[in-house]
Amino acid sequence: MEGFLRLIRILLVRKLGQRAEQVVRESESVRNRPMILYRLSKELLALGSDLAPLLLRELVMGSARHDSGFPEYVRHLGDVRTLANYTGNDFMSEVLQRSRRYQMDEVVELLTDVPPVRRIYHTEERESRNPAQDYLPLGVRKSLARRPHPATLESLLQEQDPAVVRNLLSNPRTVEEMVVKMASLRPTSSAVLEEISVHPRWSAIYRVGKALAFNPYSPPRAVHAVLPTLLLKDLIDVTMSSTLHSNVRAAAKRFIIHRVSGMSHSEREQFNERYGETLKRIFLQTG
Repeated sequence: MEGFLRLIRILLVRKLGQRAEQVVRESESVRNRPMILYRLSKELLALGSDLAPLLLRELVMGSARHDSGFPEYVRHLGDVRTLANYTGNDFMSEVLQRSRRYQMDEVVELLTDVPPVRRIYHTEERESRNPAQDYLPLGVRKSLARRPHPATLESLLQEQDPAVVRNLLSNPRTVEEMVVKMASLRPTSSAVLEEISVHPRWSAIYRVGKALAFNPYSPPRAVHAVLPTLLLKDLIDVTMSSTLHSNVRAAAKRFIIHRVSGMSHSEREQFNERYGETLKRIFLQTG
């Protein structure tokens, strides 16, 4: 009987793996994040709360394998609030409970709102570090963020109001280097970093995602959507960073194990030659 149940589970996981690939392929022509998440919500609701965690895990693990299209798709999962708006909060709560029961940590971390390891507490930390911007009304700063002048946009890179940041990110004159600076800024508001993490254009850029992952002010849930897409070297650096959230570092270690287990014998030998001692230190320190 146990063997039969194990076979059923294998076939079910394989079927959901195929469905995950189909979901990704069907979304490749869609550039609109809300539409992508709306389609995913329909898939999850159709599967029900018992099977939805398995589909989400297949998406995450496909991203960890760097399967074509999966990393780009999984970055959208950082916007869980929009997904919950489509499925309903009660349904996503059930999915979270099932994920915990199945011990699917990758899915649990995506669905759990954990505060960042560092936060801005004092009013003076929220103020712009640019004195010329300190006393401008919010409406003026929002208007400036829509201007086409690079110097004006540069002056707003330390802005702490999410509405201004949203306009700045959507400005066609904003370039990658600017967004990387915003994602790397410390101290900064987690709300600002969340705006970057869910932006349909910038969340897909590797350097931006990496900057978010290494920023201790980033919401961990947003980081967990980026982690499986990182290169092995960057995952190793995440596990060694004492400034990052403990569950972020633990998740990075799991993805390292998963990535290494999928290597060929020769690839693993080369990897051990380069990173073996580092990995020993990581596992001795963290278990």
